[in-house]
Amino acid sequence: MADLKKEFETAGFTDVVTVLATGNVIFSSETLPDLSFLPVQSFIKTEQQVREIVKNNPFQPDENYHLYVFVAEKAFAQIAQSEFNSVKTGGEVGLVRSDSFYWQVPKEATLTTAFGRILGKKAYKDLFTSRNINTMERIIKKL
Repeated sequence: MADLKKEFETAGFTDVVTVLATGNVIFSSETLPDLSFLPVQSFIKTEQQVREIVKNNPFQPDENYHLYVFVAEKAFAQIAQSEFNSVKTGGEVGLVRSDSFYWQVPKEATLTTAFGRILGKKAYKDLFTSRNINTMERIIKKL
C-alpha cells in the first residue's frame, strides 16, 4: 500500500492515506481527480457519500454473515438487484438503498453462491467493486 500512496502523492494529491490492503485511498483534491494513472478501474466517493453508504446499510450485524456493499455508478445497483433476483439464493439477501446494492451472504459462501459467481462475469469487471461494510466503517474512522 506504500507504493499506492506514493503514486497518489506523485500525481499531486494531498493528505493521502491508504486503508487496509484493499486498495482504498483517502485523499484531498479541490477538483474531480483524474485517476487514469491507476492500472485498475477506480470509483470516487466523497466523504459524505461514504458516510451515507454506511448509514443506509439495511442489515444488522450478524456473526454468521458477511455484509457487502457494491461501490459503483448509480445504475449498477439496479443491475445487481436484477441479477440477484434472477437466481435462487440460499440464505442471502440483496437490497438496494439510495443507489447502493447491499448483499448479506452466509460466511464461507461468498464465492460459491449462484449470485457470487455472477459477480465474476467479465462484463461487470469494470462496473463495480464490493467492500465489506466493516471496511467502509474503517474508512470513516480515518476521515
